[in-house]
Amino acid sequence: MGRRRKLDTHLPKRMYMRRGAYYFCHPEANEWQPLGKDIAAAFAEYGKLVSGQWSGHNLGDIIDRYRTEILPLKRSAKTRADQAKQLEKLKGVFGDMPADKITAQHCYRYLDGRASHPVAARHEISLLGHVFAKAIRWRAGTVNPVRTLERTPKRKRTRYVTDAEYDAVYALANERMRIAMDLALLTGQRRGDLLTLTRPKLTDEGIVFNQSKTGAGVLVEWTDELRRITDRAKALKPQVPGEYLLRKRNGRPYTAWGFSAIWQRLMDKATRPGKNGEAPALGERFTFHDLRAKCASDNDGLESAAALLGHASSQTTKSVYRRKMPRATPLR
Repeated sequence: MGRRRKLDTHLPKRMYMRRGAYYFCHPEANEWQPLGKDIAAAFAEYGKLVSGQWSGHNLGDIIDRYRTEILPLKRSAKTRADQAKQLEKLKGVFGDMPADKITAQHCYRYLDGRASHPVAARHEISLLGHVFAKAIRWRAGTVNPVRTLERTPKRKRTRYVTDAEYDAVYALANERMRIAMDLALLTGQRRGDLLTLTRPKLTDEGIVFNQSKTGAGVLVEWTDELRRITDRAKALKPQVPGEYLLRKRNGRPYTAWGFSAIWQRLMDKATRPGKNGEAPALGERFTFHDLRAKCASDNDGLESAAALLGHASSQTTKSVYRRKMPRATPLR
């Protein structure tokens, strides 16, 4: 029996990380085969190498199979990266347990242990439920304990960014961030879809967005203001490479984490009191994603807002993204 590994315990058997990349160690020849640097792609390659060799004797083995066969199929790169981390946490807690030995009480204990991060815990348990569904399909389990859990109501986000708040942050932002804010407000698109926006998506009719989360496509037609914003983006240096509309000073696109770090620094600046004790420019922080909600809220028509955001149902737009307080006139 081999020794229990002390490093890379979140990885499946014979998969290791070395110098920022993933490798598979072949059991017969003891040769190291590179799998790539992206964890989701590496798991996909690993799955091809060990296909049909899953024992399924514990949940850790099922999680490994899920990471190699299911995770790479997720459409969004951010979803793949986030769920890879979530699966790592789940494997650390449940990995050594047989699937059918895990009960609802174990899941509740996990949620209680993550009480300081309730939203993250809810996402992790939801993912665990999907892992159990696959385990049943793969005949590695018979019961999905997540299905019996009491449903925790989601706390609806109500933060609406006023025009004054938007202007206050805009005044503190650099040109690159101002362009990003303007594009988010006018088009209502997600951060990830704005960061991957390239010049070929600017057509004669408007901007084509292929939404990474849903796969839906939306053509945002040109207005004079939208053309002015894209012209400002095209004028950013460097011009070569200039494929991405939102690009760093070296011409490369922003990563989600890099852009988020810049946004958080901007929020810090906006909520910090002035040097002479002046009130901060912004009283309450808001997220970049809140600009998507502002776009939906400031749009006069519900159906047009839903079409702009790429929602199949306007009910999603109404219940999640329309956050402006409704106005009403008195009877008399």
